[in-house]
Order: sequence, then structure tokens, then C-alpha cells
Amino acid sequence: MAGGSRRGYRGHVVDGRFELLEQLGAGGMGTVWRARDTALDRDVALKEVRPPAADPGAAATEADDPDESEGSRALRERVLREARALARLSHPHVVTIHHIVDERPYPWLVMELVRGPSLEQRLAEGPLAPPEAARLGRQVLAALVTAHAAGIQHRDVKPGNILLRERTGEPGGFDAVLTDFGIAGVQGSTSVTATGEFVGSPEYTAPERIRGDDEAPSGDLWSLGLTLYVCTEGRNPMRRATSLATIAAVLDDPVPPPARSGGLGPVLQALLVEDPAVRPGPAELDRMLADVAEGRAPAAHLPTQHALPVRPSPTAPPPPVRVGPPCRRR
Repeated sequence: MAGGSRRGYRGHVVDGRFELLEQLGAGGMGTVWRARDTALDRDVALKEVRPPAADPGAAATEADDPDESEGSRALRERVLREARALARLSHPHVVTIHHIVDERPYPWLVMELVRGPSLEQRLAEGPLAPPEAARLGRQVLAALVTAHAAGIQHRDVKPGNILLRERTGEPGGFDAVLTDFGIAGVQGSTSVTATGEFVGSPEYTAPERIRGDDEAPSGDLWSLGLTLYVCTEGRNPMRRATSLATIAAVLDDPVPPPARSGGLGPVLQALLVEDPAVRPGPAELDRMLADVAEGRAPAAHLPTQHALPVRPSPTAPPPPVRVGPPCRRR
């Protein structure tokens, strides 16, 4: 687009091909549009990527040139990382990315159009029944397992980043699709965030990630657990009036026991503990969620560190007896 042209309004054509039709949503890193791919005659989702301070209707100027701004370069690298991360994944519960338009001052992502609301929009109508929450949770977990196997961590799992795709031939039925890997951590990549910058949603972030220990993918499972908690309880227990207060709550306050989650409650309590080492792993978590989704009581989770001691076999030889030196009489 030539300098001085406007971006992000209905009817605008991106890259000479994608016509913006309807704004679907907006967040901290940009706006998502329903657009028409005139070359392939299909609807797509177009993500207009821009920093929170940018005005979507403002004119592009020479000052917006990514070569002139360290922040613009960092944002562009983050967007390219999102595109590469998504392109590496092929899974029915991960949104598909089709194309990237490297247009100044900020790029656009061309993605699969998921016809359905976000989980956040669905929860605005009321909480989910525990079996339905568990079913959607298994789908998001499967997406995360695929991403983790590719060396990708999502780092921002929350209801707003889970889309609900309508099931073909089943009115009112939805499947979960995980999207927005914009702050995904790819193993071997260089961080593009400034020192001390917190990127993500603190009320859904695992304590170890806030402390800076984000190498293990178990933090994504914590975020999934908080998401499921919100699905059935109707509130996020970590959210406070400010971001700093929320971060302090995540670090210092235990997650209160769920009261409305039925059979999902024990799963949430096992998952939402501070120590990642005692949380259920992906395979065990999937089995527990499957039990809840199918109306069974989930098997009890016994953390490794809290396991009962192993008793010696009756046929095992007795332990050796230490014999000290003889006592001397005075």
C-alpha cells in the first residue's frame, strides 16, 4: 500500500485481493476482519496486526517505516513468528493460516474463517455444563499436545483465543479451534519482547511463567485449567482490579476450590496447583477429561511427589543391622 493510504475499513482491498467485509473482533494486537478472497472466491479471516497504541484509521507515514522503529521491527518479528508457528501445525483444532501480507507499516495474516463465536462470547451467555467443558477441553489439549511436540508453546490460552467451529449437520454443536499464537514461544527462537515486558493475560498465566521459568509446556496446561474453571464456575478467581494485583494473586493466592464444576472439580484442583511437577501430565489429563465428558467420575490423581512409600516385599532380606562398638564400663 502506498504511504498515506488508510488501512482497516470496510471495502478496503488488501494486497489487491482481500476485500474487507465485516469486523469480527479487536484485541491488544490488532483487529480481525471477515474478508473476501477475490482470487479464490472464498471468505477468510484477515488479522490486521498493529500495536495497542496505533490508530487503525491513521495514515501511514514515513515515521511508521519498520526500518525506523525498533518497536515496529519487534512487532513484525512477532507476527512472522506467529505465521511460522501456525504453518508448522496441521491439526483439526488449530486454526489454519493461509498467507501473510507483508504490508507497511504492519503486516496482515490471512487465516481460516472459523464460522462460530469465540468461547469468550459463548460464556457471556452463561457457564457450560461440566461434560461439555471437558469435551472442549480435550480438543484444546489435543491442539496443545501437537504444538508442544513441534516445539511450540502457546503462552496465551484463554477463552478469547478459542474459537467454536460449527459442526456440519449438527445445529448448535461446536468444536474448539485454538488460535492466536502471536506470543508463542518457539524453541530456538529469539525473544522479541523487551526486558520486563509482560505479554499475555496474567489472570490465565501459570505462576512459573510469571516468575520467568517458562521453558516447560506445562504452563499451557495451567492456562487450559483456568479456562475450564471459568467455563463452569462463571468467573476467573485470579482476576483483580489491576494487572499488578492480578499478577500478585497468581503468585501468592491458591486457586479456590470450584463449587459448580461437578465431576470436573477434582480435575481442576489437581491441575491448578503451584508446583508443575505434581500436576497431571497431558496423557493423564486427557483420561480425566474423557471421564468427565462421558459422565464418569475421573480417576483420582496421585502426584508423584505425594505417592505412598513403597513397602518392602515379605520375601526380601531384612535390612542390615548396624553394630556399634561395645560400650565401656567406667
